[in-house]
Amino acid sequence: MFPTGFTTNLRPGHDIEIEGPIGHFNFDDLPCEKPLFLSGGSGITPVMSMLRALTDRASGHDIRFIHCARTAGDIAFRSELEALAARFSNVDVSFICSQEGSAWQGPMGRIDGPMLLRLAPDLHQRTSYVCGPEPFMQTVRACFAESGIAASQYHEESFGGASNSMPLQSAVAGPTCVRFTRSGVEHLCAPGETLLDAARNSGLYIPTACQQGFCGTCRTIKLSGEVAMDDLGGLSLEEKAAGLVLACCSRPQGTVCLDL
Repeated sequence: MFPTGFTTNLRPGHDIEIEGPIGHFNFDDLPCEKPLFLSGGSGITPVMSMLRALTDRASGHDIRFIHCARTAGDIAFRSELEALAARFSNVDVSFICSQEGSAWQGPMGRIDGPMLLRLAPDLHQRTSYVCGPEPFMQTVRACFAESGIAASQYHEESFGGASNSMPLQSAVAGPTCVRFTRSGVEHLCAPGETLLDAARNSGLYIPTACQQGFCGTCRTIKLSGEVAMDDLGGLSLEEKAAGLVLACCSRPQGTVCLDL
């Protein structure tokens, strides 16, 4: 997503500075022996890339791939995934459809803890790579947290939300919440929610662009409380010292008050 005004102000002849690919949601940076690739909707694209890389190398990794879609017709890369599972004995592929009639013979419904354990009974022995829309991600985070999966065994990439490896087992005792002082709203956070998630779920608006922690668009004044912020350089040291945080990649540690 381009910053506000970028596309309307850009004219032929302007120079643009761009960067190469960034981020750590890839198998080379986060290797393991038994990966579980878990995706929802178009969140399949990054984990599909990892699977292709591993099968191109004919790696011997014990791979389990689970994809959630609305209907069978919405399953992206279905033919390719089925072909890879047929070709490589170390690749197991499962699909889950949330809205499908009798024509679909596979798992049905929305993913939850019992379904995840049925499809990946050795879940605790695997390292998981997860991507999908935020409602899907919230459900998956809750499933993993309830299962007691260690944070080191979970990596995620979100679109429409922060893109970080989340701490599944918080060191904070008790609930976390965000108080929006000017709006007079208090929001009790679900596991893994960012400040941006909390604002959206409270009907409040925080400007945002990259949602990766490097553009700084969502910087917000934190009045009190502590957050775990996994930013990619979106704030200067002076801004951090002044109490600014990036809403897209900051998770409350207890009660946090924002000037919003």
